[in-house]
Amino acid sequence: MLAYFPPVIQSRLDKIRKESKNWMPIWTGDEDYEKFEVHGHPTNMVVDLGKRICTCQFWILTGIPCIHACAALTRVNKRPKDFCHQLCTMEAYNKTYAHHINPLPGQSLWEKSMYT
Repeated sequence: MLAYFPPVIQSRLDKIRKESKNWMPIWTGDEDYEKFEVHGHPTNMVVDLGKRICTCQFWILTGIPCIHACAALTRVNKRPKDFCHQLCTMEAYNKTYAHHINPLPGQSLWEKSMYT
């Protein structure tokens, strides 16, 4: 069976999940049970699970739920891996490298152009 995530993504997600246990998510009272204020050191963060954003910006930059989002996801009994961006999957990785790149000769062997 193939892994769902490349090893580097899986190890990062495992580390984040482990560290998220040090944060305390507090539900803000919204109807959808998606917005949380996550308390921890050195500051508090706001997580919106519906929009998949956190004030730390890690989630939106990497596509992987941050420590704060993982704490909130654990609170609502959801798996962080289900909230990773599609581009983080092994399928996306394999599609990226499915095509080969033709090799190039060294720069000293390039044809001279009239513009150089």
